Amino acid sequence: MTKSRTRRDPLDGMIESALQPGRFVGWNEGLAFVSDLSRVEREIVNLVTSEHARAVALYETFIAACNEKAEDVDDSDGEFGTFAGGLYSGWIAARQAADADRGETAQLLLEWMDDDAYGFCNDLELSAVKVLDRTGLEAFESEVRARFDKECAAIGEQKRPAVPNPNYARDR
Repeated sequence: MTKSRTRRDPLDGMIESALQPGRFVGWNEGLAFVSDLSRVEREIVNLVTSEHARAVALYETFIAACNEKAEDVDDSDGEFGTFAGGLYSGWIAARQAADADRGETAQLLLEWMDDDAYGFCNDLELSAVKVLDRTGLEAFESEVRARFDKECAAIGEQKRPAVPNPNYARDR
């Protein structure tokens, strides 16, 4: 019996190498560090038109890896956070090129925004609407409206607020 092996994408190795796992990146190294990361992203951008699914997977790997690296970067200048936040726009473009389900894209974006421990998704909605195509924008709006309606209904049912600001989720 032969074991099936999953081949690792060569760009996964480039992502890992550029992120330098286990090495702390000081504030004075941030610009050079992000420059190296940008070179890797350009390789992924080149795949968006020809190898859509691969580009989507690589963007997802890169986003997850940046979240893992965040504790090891002194991002006083904000370069790393800005770079990581920009990966989401590339991911959206790759998913659209792959003709991925726009509703799923919108749901994933909102989940990432909800679970953003490092601020990479700060104002993501503003950059997302610039990249989303018409169908994607409609799906994003639909997901946001559904969440808004759900929060409004939940607030209306509360007799006593369980949290200091019961309107937080609705306002967000």
